[in-house]
Amino acid sequence: MADMPHAAPDWRLGFDIGGTFTDIVLVESGTGETHLGKSLTTPQDPSVGVANGVAPLFQRLGMGGSEVSVAIHATTLITNALIERKGARTALLATQGFRDTIEMATELRYDNYAISLAMPEPLVSRRLRFDVPERLDRDGNVLVPLDEAKVREIAGTLKAEGVETVAIVFLHSFRNAAHEERAAEIVREVCPDILVSLSSHVSPEIREYERSVTTCANAFVQPLTPRYIDKALQGLASSGYANPLYVMVSSGGIASAEVAKDLPIRLLESGPTAGVMAAIYYGKALGIGDLVTFDMGGTTAKIGLVSDYRAQKSNVFEVGRVSRFQKGSGLPVRIPMVELIEIGAGGGSIAKVNTVGLLDVGPDSAGAVPGPACYGRGGTRPTVTDANVVLGYLNPDYFLGGEMQLDAAAARDAIATLSAPLGESVEACARGIASIVNQNMLAASKIHIAERGADPRKLYLFAFGGAGPAHAYELARSLHMKGVIVPPGAGATSAMGLVTAPVSFDFARSFMVRLDRAAPDELTAVFAQMEAEGAETMAQAGVPAGDIVVERTMDLRHAGQGYQVNVAMPDGPIDRAMLDTMGPRFYAAHEERFGHAHTMIPAELVTCRVTVSGRVASIPVPDIAASTDEAAPVKAWRMVYFPELGTEVETPVYERSQLRHGHRIPGAAVFEERECTIVAGPSATTTIDRYGSVRMDLTADGSA
Repeated sequence: MADMPHAAPDWRLGFDIGGTFTDIVLVESGTGETHLGKSLTTPQDPSVGVANGVAPLFQRLGMGGSEVSVAIHATTLITNALIERKGARTALLATQGFRDTIEMATELRYDNYAISLAMPEPLVSRRLRFDVPERLDRDGNVLVPLDEAKVREIAGTLKAEGVETVAIVFLHSFRNAAHEERAAEIVREVCPDILVSLSSHVSPEIREYERSVTTCANAFVQPLTPRYIDKALQGLASSGYANPLYVMVSSGGIASAEVAKDLPIRLLESGPTAGVMAAIYYGKALGIGDLVTFDMGGTTAKIGLVSDYRAQKSNVFEVGRVSRFQKGSGLPVRIPMVELIEIGAGGGSIAKVNTVGLLDVGPDSAGAVPGPACYGRGGTRPTVTDANVVLGYLNPDYFLGGEMQLDAAAARDAIATLSAPLGESVEACARGIASIVNQNMLAASKIHIAERGADPRKLYLFAFGGAGPAHAYELARSLHMKGVIVPPGAGATSAMGLVTAPVSFDFARSFMVRLDRAAPDELTAVFAQMEAEGAETMAQAGVPAGDIVVERTMDLRHAGQGYQVNVAMPDGPIDRAMLDTMGPRFYAAHEERFGHAHTMIPAELVTCRVTVSGRVASIPVPDIAASTDEAAPVKAWRMVYFPELGTEVETPVYERSQLRHGHRIPGAAVFEERECTIVAGPSATTTIDRYGSVRMDLTADGSA
């Protein structure tokens, strides 16, 4: 009998460019075979860091880019451009009388007791903000016709001023986009080289300030994105890759490069989002639908919540905070995104003595350049990574699997610059640095989990990132969680989320009406328009029509209330019977979230939402070999400090690649692999599951 032909390998490449490291994953979708790469990020040209990681990975496997079917990317480009204000020269056209909306903001103070309060500068200077005579009412009816001559005059000024991109934000355009679209036509006629962003396309939702900021932010970064994506493609092409490049968007889906060029603001926080999607992927394999995700890298730590295999989402994100991590001090961007809380706590977070003479850590980071002192790249300020070396968590001879030697003496010298003025030993100062960064993450985690109605005692902490697995045990113990799960290749988990997430995109249209007064035909038309746009977006990404999945939701509130709750809609036609079910659904959701609902107040629709996606890639998580012996082979022993003991203890060190399914390690242990180091404390009982995940189990009181 002739041999059956074997299917050609289907390799998927994902690369996530972080603030310190670029993580790369290559997965064969049929078997789940996975290979990882890691390189230092090159901020001046991120594509260099990608090439530095991809080329040796391909060389190691004896393959080329031509064998890769799809490449997916997560980037910090948009976030960095907005924070550093390194975007294009941008102008704003607004309804007459509203050009200063982006500077007036909400007139709320994020710190009531600060005498000199810094506020974020608008992305568009006042001289490039223009009033346009036109006006629509709340239902989209024309009150003042568009003054086309004025638009043409402004367009001439834009050309003379050397403007590269323009945002057009007219009042109530989410109900009627005709004025914005006509103004865009005129600008393009007069200035064909200027890129135009319309609020009715970028963020067609209520709240004028947020919509204006979002549209300006999209315009601000739009000229940068095509150049960046094209350069990334050129870098991949040098290795033989000839297929399209896809990107992770903030809502947790994959989109085509064309969509990214049109709506680059949707790429905000795409790397952290990818990590949450990876947690869902592994959670499905493990049969654990509810998780707290913990992603700690070189610069920040991100905490997220997964419920029933779905990421918690929000529709507003603050970028460029002038008072870092203080809510209300940044620019509010209204886009659908996976909800994460970000803390200035990473391996590169710098320790210092504050103004009152006490030890403090972060939010400033040493980043990739110069990096922590122990990197030996010119950094001299003490960081969390330096403290981890002193405390025994990291092996200086096995960082990046031995590819990068850490300078333990430099770490001690850097911390000594703090310990001497504090009158402490180097070891005591290192313990203080670790304790402070852990407490910072603990405080933020408690608030984030509690605000979403979850109980950490019922949840596992899903830890990943270069630094996350080293700090996860102490965080989970302090939160009295069930335990910690560290997936295979935890240092590059975000990149794994890129290759396992589906093609997906979110659409929204504000349409304010009381549910009992809503016309089913009007709502059907609103949803049909968004679904048609979604089908077009899926077609651009190569998703077959038969694989498209549509989910519809409504943002509802008590009539007259200021804020709303997102409620899922049932399948089927939008008719009076279906709308009558949405009120009870809203009251139930409101009560679940806030503990009460006013059923005597009618429910009001604010925004209609649609998520259009392709099928989830069915990539298996491969099994690892089973062990016939519970005892795992010990690689070495070293002294490691544990806060719950208050001292260093001699601790076994294991090579993660040598662990097998069924191995069980009680008590303190350190697990080393190329991408990260995992620290298990004395109260943990660690087991290795069938997929190679390291699982530390704790009892309710934080003990094994």
